Amino acid sequence: MEFLPVIEGLLREKTCIVGMGNYLRRDDAVGLYLVDGISDRIAPGSVTVMNVEDVLENYLFRIVDGEYDNVIIVDAVRSGNEAGSVLFGRLRDFDEVINNFSTHKLALLLTGKVLAEYDTKAWLVGIEVRDTDFGSGLTDEVRKSADILRDILLNYINCDRKELVYEH
Repeated sequence: MEFLPVIEGLLREKTCIVGMGNYLRRDDAVGLYLVDGISDRIAPGSVTVMNVEDVLENYLFRIVDGEYDNVIIVDAVRSGNEAGSVLFGRLRDFDEVINNFSTHKLALLLTGKVLAEYDTKAWLVGIEVRDTDFGSGLTDEVRKSADILRDILLNYINCDRKELVYEH
């Protein structure tokens, strides 16, 4: 997970973490699972967390009004990698991945364009899914990756900012 130092740096700035997905489509809910797991466990005022389910476009201008430096979108992807694998990078760099593999491609493409207009950097954390059929609960591989990522994010968000400066 060589991208973790980048995420750590993003979380030092004004950042919104957005979880996307559908609770009724198994692994498609991984973004929701992750943000639900951190939303009530973070230090007040550190970052904003939003659960947008599968209607990101309905929250877009609330996100823009927040004047965030960064928006990190956590979503399910299908890229042919091993279930539970994590993709990370600038949203604009994932146009092909979004078009071919995202389970919410139109909302992500629209969001990326709007956020770019407002000089907000948009990032994607895509977690590879195994099962998006109707049903509830994540598969073991996807849940394990989401739990690890959740714990790392909580550690970054809740640690003392002075500690971050002196550690590096």
